[in-house]
Amino acid sequence: MPQFAYTALGADGAAVQGSLSADSEVLALDLIARRGLVPVTLSAAAGAGVPWWQREIALTGAAGRLPLAEQERILTVLSALLTARLPLLRALVFCEGQAQGLRSRRALASLRSAVENGATLAAAMEQAAPAFPPSLIAVLASGEASNRLEQVMAQTARALAAEAAMTRAVKGALIYPAILLGMAVLVLAMIAFYLAPTLLPVFASAGVEAPLTLRIMAGAGRGLVNGWPVVLAGLTAVGVGGFALRRQLGAGLTALLMRLPLTGPHLRRRETWRLTQSLALMLESGAPLPRAVAMARGAGGPAAYGALMAQAESVIAAGGTLSATLDPSPLIDPMAMTLIRAGEEADRLAETLRTATDMLGVQVAEGIAQAIRLLTPVLTLLIGLGVGAVILATITAILDLNDLAI
Repeated sequence: MPQFAYTALGADGAAVQGSLSADSEVLALDLIARRGLVPVTLSAAAGAGVPWWQREIALTGAAGRLPLAEQERILTVLSALLTARLPLLRALVFCEGQAQGLRSRRALASLRSAVENGATLAAAMEQAAPAFPPSLIAVLASGEASNRLEQVMAQTARALAAEAAMTRAVKGALIYPAILLGMAVLVLAMIAFYLAPTLLPVFASAGVEAPLTLRIMAGAGRGLVNGWPVVLAGLTAVGVGGFALRRQLGAGLTALLMRLPLTGPHLRRRETWRLTQSLALMLESGAPLPRAVAMARGAGGPAAYGALMAQAESVIAAGGTLSATLDPSPLIDPMAMTLIRAGEEADRLAETLRTATDMLGVQVAEGIAQAIRLLTPVLTLLIGLGVGAVILATITAILDLNDLAI
């Protein structure tokens, strides 16, 4: 079990130092609060941090946005400290001292400064933009308005933790195929730059045409050697263009995958899960339904879901219901739609949305786990077949040369 060293203030204001064992930072803070102490610093023993292979890697997303895992960590710690009756400003000072990255320290310093000047937490997060997403700020603003900030923080942290876990699972599953792909590129490069140019003159001297595979590999190698400036410029242009158009390309790819029979149901289930999760968080934090729908519309995701939420917002503003818009749409998971309709009829929409979120979360996680189990062997097989075909053609060519020599 990880060890934590802490500095805290006792009831008489005296500084107290000590150490304890806990499974996580949050549990350590809870143990300190149970001892009647106010935590000032908390540090993990050496080696207790998150291993590098489990850390979240953010290559896309909004510039300056804190990773999901870091947002979840901040909200979890703040929720624990506020539940222990620590003032918000003191809780922010503590989180700032425990921040593990430069972006996190800067964001928390901005929050602390704004709260010191009398701003609410949600207003402080708006000033620290784009570190925190607008949907998170809206949820916390509703929590502050309903005087349920610590509970809303805890619920939001659990939602962020679930999404971050899914992201890490997918990225972790791609590590092994990426290594295989890298090795395949090295093998093909060896054939293109060394083996093929060595064998082609031998075939020419024997008066036999070289196999097509060797000619293609040798041509590719000569093209890369002689035209590397053009190739480098082309790759750079493609990379820059892809990065600039990553949102449009991602939206187009998502729209295509949603039409396919294998990936479509999973993506619709995943986007419905995100939608019900956002609506449930807003309603549970005390926000009215029109505001919850408006924030769900601005929470990101495919454009089709944003348009659907915009339509629902108009219908609700005119006196209609949420299910009146969502029911005819093929974008919403049928099970979630049934629960939403039942929740509106029983006037318990927030509870049924939470139930739908929990059920969809389990189904999405199972779908991702199944895809991960299939992804590695399928990619391994495809890469092995491609490289194996090239190597087999090369070996066959070498054997043919031996036959000619005999």
